[in-house]
Amino acid sequence: MSDVSERGIRIEQLTKTYGRFKALQRVDLSVPEGEYLTVVGPNGAGKSTLLGVIAGLIRPTRGTVRIDGRDVMRERDETDGRKIGVLSYHTYLYDDLTVRENLTFYGRLYGVSRLQESIALLLEQVGMARRAESPVRTLSRGMKQRASLARALLHDPSVLLLDEPYTGLDQEAMDMLHQFLSVRRRTVFLVTHDLHRGLEVADRIVIMAGGRIVCDTPCQDMSPEAFEQLYRKHTA
Repeated sequence: MSDVSERGIRIEQLTKTYGRFKALQRVDLSVPEGEYLTVVGPNGAGKSTLLGVIAGLIRPTRGTVRIDGRDVMRERDETDGRKIGVLSYHTYLYDDLTVRENLTFYGRLYGVSRLQESIALLLEQVGMARRAESPVRTLSRGMKQRASLARALLHDPSVLLLDEPYTGLDQEAMDMLHQFLSVRRRTVFLVTHDLHRGLEVADRIVIMAGGRIVCDTPCQDMSPEAFEQLYRKHTA
């Protein structure tokens, strides 16, 4: 069992190369349990690659990522996936299954108790109850993102990885996501191009450029104008 002091995300000397291209260069970063971290940066900065390594979807060239003290690559077991929820521009939904069938599949995979009750509640919360029996391929982009939001939250994860989550989400669904996070304090790692929204929701901001962290700062009382100046300074 992990020590309480190890809870959250800890990244050490993380490097990822593709041939000669260095997507990540010796990244060190800690996200304590319950903190909301926003990561921003220009295209190619390494933001989504970093999130992919944390999620266990991309194998690093060197370095380690630990969640609650466990190495996500070397010590992973069947319970570790239940700690993480991923919401991305990729929905991770099966097009030929209905919304309910998709959530049932993922719920069984994660061992969710009282599964159908949990599915019904989440579908109501994300405004998809009336489309529960619709195949995913028949849904609009916005509806697919709402269903994906339900998938990400279904197993009540302690760590949420959000990769450009606002793509396709309408304001109502965004508000629902932020309400969930405010009521159930979780460790959140958000990657976004939306500087204002990223600043609005976060406890702390990281700016990446060229596969490195070039700025790491708390954002309490920081104005959008001050943040834009800081961003331009480190990414120009």
